[in-house]
Amino acid sequence: MSENRIYADLNMTEPTRPRLQKVTDVQGKSCSSRTRVAVFVAVIILLLVLAVCLILMYRPTASSPADSKAFSNNSEDARETGTHPQWSGENDKQKRTRCPQNWEKHGEKCYFFFQTQEIKDWNTSRKECTDMNSDLVVIDTKDELDYLLLRSKANYYLLGLTYSESEKKWKWINNMEHSTDMFNIEGDFTDYFCTVIGHEKVETAPCGGSSTTQNMCEKAANLLEEQKEN
Repeated sequence: MSENRIYADLNMTEPTRPRLQKVTDVQGKSCSSRTRVAVFVAVIILLLVLAVCLILMYRPTASSPADSKAFSNNSEDARETGTHPQWSGENDKQKRTRCPQNWEKHGEKCYFFFQTQEIKDWNTSRKECTDMNSDLVVIDTKDELDYLLLRSKANYYLLGLTYSESEKKWKWINNMEHSTDMFNIEGDFTDYFCTVIGHEKVETAPCGGSSTTQNMCEKAANLLEEQKEN
């Protein structure tokens, strides 16, 4: 009987071990599931934060073309109406820079083109200009050169550019030296020490005058001159 009881006790203790094993396995699986859920939630949160950052970063860029177009349109409207301070100042300046009657305006200068072709020396031609509160033309910019080349396609007009024999240089009446970066002078350099513009070029001309040359004067355009003419 004693041996049977001991055996019975052993039989009772052995079945209990698997049950403990099963409880441990369930707890392990529960812990693993919670970990996976936590990682999944963290990934979702990270993706949401990244999406918000991208929206904030690219939102100004996406809207900038429309904003730029609207600003450009507003600027053009302001320029036309003169409501913008910068354009208003330009419009006011344009109003102050009108030319007298029979003078042509380009940029900030007024030009007078004589219609007759007479043989007059350089000094006489210049006096004609100074009597009109102006002077012979000095070409200051490439834009002015292009304008005069276009305007003188069919005629030669005298310029305020002469050759200084003492300095061996071509100089304008404002004492500025001629730059070949602006244009080259063509023609005879032995006896012709004055210049004309016409037929799409600048070339030498006799200072004593020519029957094919017309006079041309220029002066600054401003409101004062307009009032004098009125």
